Amino acid sequence: MNVVIRKSGLFYEVFDNDAEIFHYLFNYKIVNHRVGFPNNAINKVINILENKEISYEVIGEDSKHDFKDKNQYNLYIAKSKNKIELNDKIEKILKLLETFDEKKLWEILDRIIKLIEEYEE
Repeated sequence: MNVVIRKSGLFYEVFDNDAEIFHYLFNYKIVNHRVGFPNNAINKVINILENKEISYEVIGEDSKHDFKDKNQYNLYIAKSKNKIELNDKIEKILKLLETFDEKKLWEILDRIIKLIEEYEE
């Protein structure tokens, strides 16, 4: 597997699992299973993909790199899916917290802090 980057006007785009990897690596926002980024970011993107040993291909350009057995694509798919799942859980918690009055909210937050501190020990 490799990241497929497509040029689209003044931007580049990646889709589906590739978009999730870009969300993980670059914190780009995923919209409709797609991530777009400006032309001037392509060198930074390629440098990081090469640094992370993620195989890639830029459609319409002679730019590609296949790391073969060292390709870390699947590792970064797993990491990106984990990050998305964690972010979804945090968003759910924040929405639930909004339903409490201020006094109850402070009690809950104090409990959360105490639990975290217990895990640190």
